[in-house]
Amino acid sequence: MSNKPIIESIRDYISASPDLSEDCCLLIDYLGDKPVEYTVEAVPCNPVYKEYVDGEKVKQFQFIFASREYFEADVNTCIENLHFYENFEEWIEQNNDNGVFPDLGGNRMPVSLEVLTRGYVLSADEETARYQIQLRLIYEEE
Repeated sequence: MSNKPIIESIRDYISASPDLSEDCCLLIDYLGDKPVEYTVEAVPCNPVYKEYVDGEKVKQFQFIFASREYFEADVNTCIENLHFYENFEEWIEQNNDNGVFPDLGGNRMPVSLEVLTRGYVLSADEETARYQIQLRLIYEEE
């Protein structure tokens, strides 16, 4: 079995999140300007997370999960948007605790999926906002 692209594995994994809207659009490296859309974006990082003296390496893939949400001055809308990200973070942590990870295929074995930042607003206009959370997949490769 050959290795599956990591970004595709992560997209497939996130698409199973129970909090994503059923008619959602989960893209890769693109987020439109109409709510509600989601994207997974690769983040530049050193692919080697840890290297041992015997030459073995543990690798990492950092990424952002982001969404375009409705946004307004109403505090309830903002609370609802941030609550979505709290739930997403809890889902990631529960899966991590239970050993449920993206299927990387081939000779890659996931070790952990970590939340690096909480959900937050990156940018906003009068009607929509981009919310995002940063994560890191740690994996071994034979």
